[in-house]
Amino acid sequence: MYPTEEETKLWVALNLSQTKIYRIIDTVLKSEGLPNLRWYDVLWELERAQESGLRPFELERILIFEQSNLSRQLRRMIGEGVVKEFAFENDGRGKVLKITEDGQRVRKQMWKVYGPLIHQQIGDLSPQHNPETIASALISLIK
Repeated sequence: MYPTEEETKLWVALNLSQTKIYRIIDTVLKSEGLPNLRWYDVLWELERAQESGLRPFELERILIFEQSNLSRQLRRMIGEGVVKEFAFENDGRGKVLKITEDGQRVRKQMWKVYGPLIHQQIGDLSPQHNPETIASALISLIK
């Protein structure tokens, strides 16, 4: 069975709007001297994990954005001091990643730019549509 014309329009609109908004946010972050949105995604998930941290494969599974070359990105983030790597207590070969205080500071600086841009880009939908209904419908696709 093939998608209906409406399903195809929705699919294309979802992908094009995500790509456009992502590019806008990434461009503004860069113009403010901040890291790209992929960094924010990693920092946010590590901050949410708190003291327990995350193993790289766990992190990769829950990231919002495509994370090609995650290990290279993590090496850079570790080098910049925003992420710290520890040996996994049950397996010395495994690693656990945790956000540092500098990482929390960078994430908060990024959010000051990123948050308002989300509102700017999708806020116009609010008066016309119910964002909660749209979000619930989309979230149901990933559960």
